[in-house]
Amino acid sequence: MHLQLTSNFIKRIITITTLGFGFWFVFLYLPPIYFSGILLAILFLIILFEWKRFFPITKPWFWIIMPFYPILPFALLIHLNHLAAYHDLLLILFILVFSFDTGGYVVGTLFGKHKIYPFISPHKTWEGAAGGYIFACIGLALLFWEQGISKPWWFILFFSFIVCALSLAGDLFESWLKRRARIKDSGNFLPGHGGFLDRFDGILFAVFFFYFLRDYFVKLF
Repeated sequence: MHLQLTSNFIKRIITITTLGFGFWFVFLYLPPIYFSGILLAILFLIILFEWKRFFPITKPWFWIIMPFYPILPFALLIHLNHLAAYHDLLLILFILVFSFDTGGYVVGTLFGKHKIYPFISPHKTWEGAAGGYIFACIGLALLFWEQGISKPWWFILFFSFIVCALSLAGDLFESWLKRRARIKDSGNFLPGHGGFLDRFDGILFAVFFFYFLRDYFVKLF
């Protein structure tokens, strides 16, 4: 069991280092059209190879749910990415959700004992969620410091909590879909991580919060 966890952890590190570097480089340094192309490619991969694992293509639910999840959240991400005024909001969104996921995995693996909802997600623990929340708060504080944004500590705690809660809801929703379909991962594109939907499940819920309050957040930040 220990060897399996170690092997999986190494795979996650290698994957997040190689693909993550390219992901952030394109987002930060290339014109938005390139990052939108990556998001669109990921969406197509999810629809073509991962979504049919949740619902058979011949079933109505395949076509009924897909426009709202995952197509609509990806469309909102691409829309925010292409508007200069909102582009930096995506940076905050990604930092918070990816920090929450990373912290949740590390702390949950090391100290997780109390399950959140074992019937849906047997590996999600309250300890992991708390650790992910701490990682997210630190990530947001460091981002604000690097960007020269001054916000009180209670704002960082409160804002991080909302985004982490939405990310956790997205994670549990996708876990419910996987449990319903009796699969462990949405796919195998990302060694140690599963499929693309496994990595974007939290983003796809939290993006609604950023999108509908985008004008307020632009003024706030």
